[in-house]
Amino acid sequence: MKRFFATFTTPKMTHPALRAVALACLGLTLVAPVAKAQPQAPVFDPAVLEARDQEAKALKEEGKAIRSEADTQLEIDTWNCYSKVLVNWCIDRAKERRYEQREKARDIEARAAVIDREVRERRLINQLANPPEELRQPNPPDGAIKKAIDEGKTVKQVDQERKVREAEQSATPLKTDAEIQAASAERDRKAAEKRAKREAAEQQRAAEKAAYEAQQAAKNAKP
Repeated sequence: MKRFFATFTTPKMTHPALRAVALACLGLTLVAPVAKAQPQAPVFDPAVLEARDQEAKALKEEGKAIRSEADTQLEIDTWNCYSKVLVNWCIDRAKERRYEQREKARDIEARAAVIDREVRERRLINQLANPPEELRQPNPPDGAIKKAIDEGKTVKQVDQERKVREAEQSATPLKTDAEIQAASAERDRKAAEKRAKREAAEQQRAAEKAAYEAQQAAKNAKP
């Protein structure tokens, strides 16, 4: 019997361990909703987009500098051409050189415009509430980005629509004719009460004015 009770009481020693396991499970249960509430990772890396944006800005500055330098060089070349024998030919050649430089600047600026559009579209994708999973592929299908932008909704739009729905659901409009009539009667009653107060005030002012005028007339009538 002693052995029986000894073996029977030993499981009590495992209760702290069971409590620890239960607490751990409870902790996982509490943490799980927090993990679900975390925002979705952006489709396109913001750091990469920022680097591309800076690249586009650098190309724009380069194109602008080439244009400015070409215009300045044309002024110098034109001035120098007046000391040459073939003045017009010299000026024409100077203009051609400027044209070539401006074309070079235009090509650089076109590259910058392509990058600008790419960055702008990808940043819009990152703002979508539910971007298509196909956009997370290394090479998204042609037209997929534009389609997602045209058909998708941003997080801000979804949140705004949710607020509108909540406002509509929380509103308590009058539902029956009796309630509508009661509300109309209440408005009429308040309007009549306000009108009566206004008329009473006007009558009081008129009476006070008449009394004052009578008093003044009596004073003037005395010899």
